[in-house]
Amino acid sequence: MNTLRRIMDSKFYVQSIARAFTILDEVSKANDHGLSLSEIADKIGLPISTVYRIVQNLIAWQYLAEKDNGNYTLGFTYLTFGNIVKRDLVLTDYARKYMEELNQKTKETIYLAILDKMAGDIIYIDKLESLRNIKLAAGVGSHNYIHSTANGKCLVSKLGNDKLREILSVKGLPRLSDNTITDFAAFAAEIKKVRESGYAVDDIENEPGVRCVAAPIYDYTGSVVAALSISGVEANMDLDVIAGEYSRLVKEAALGISRQMGYDGGTR
Repeated sequence: MNTLRRIMDSKFYVQSIARAFTILDEVSKANDHGLSLSEIADKIGLPISTVYRIVQNLIAWQYLAEKDNGNYTLGFTYLTFGNIVKRDLVLTDYARKYMEELNQKTKETIYLAILDKMAGDIIYIDKLESLRNIKLAAGVGSHNYIHSTANGKCLVSKLGNDKLREILSVKGLPRLSDNTITDFAAFAAEIKKVRESGYAVDDIENEPGVRCVAAPIYDYTGSVVAALSISGVEANMDLDVIAGEYSRLVKEAALGISRQMGYDGGTR
């Protein structure tokens, strides 16, 4: 049974998507040599005319490229995706030691997050659970809002107001608690404070009873590539502790990771 046939047995089967990914899968196995149109059609059992239409769409999105000999290989989009995955793997590797140190010092949940500009939100790419036997809901791979999270505020902290408004327009600024910032001007003022202080706070803005403090992580260009945070229940995350010890700890850890990423800027 070929790949396409296996997918067809699933209740979630979408024919056009399945065919496109089956073509990409077969082309990827051919390495640099690539496959001709007839070879692709033969391997997946579809008419050449059908394969041609799908291939042309994949070329338009740069998932496939046509070689001089007429064969098809993977396109530049895969190179871009590969670099993103590679960057995030390097980032998590560099960050892990600092996350473990924060976890031991604070006993709280430690998150590493990146920005998903297309989705208009953030993604958690690593997490260390609290040593206090307190489980926070968000896990690795889950998404969260920008406007209501300390990580989100850090991740957009270098954006100008136009870009900030653009990315927030994807998900909006919904009210998630009594403390959530739902006005753009107020949020822009909050981001200005993040730039000045070098850290951001979620003061029970995203979920009931939970506070968070985060700091941005920079790469060698000075761009914000991730955010590191300490999260816990409000009983353990007093605002004075956040403003003092915890903000200092998270900023020091984020700076350490940034320097591992080639950042040569000073402390904030």
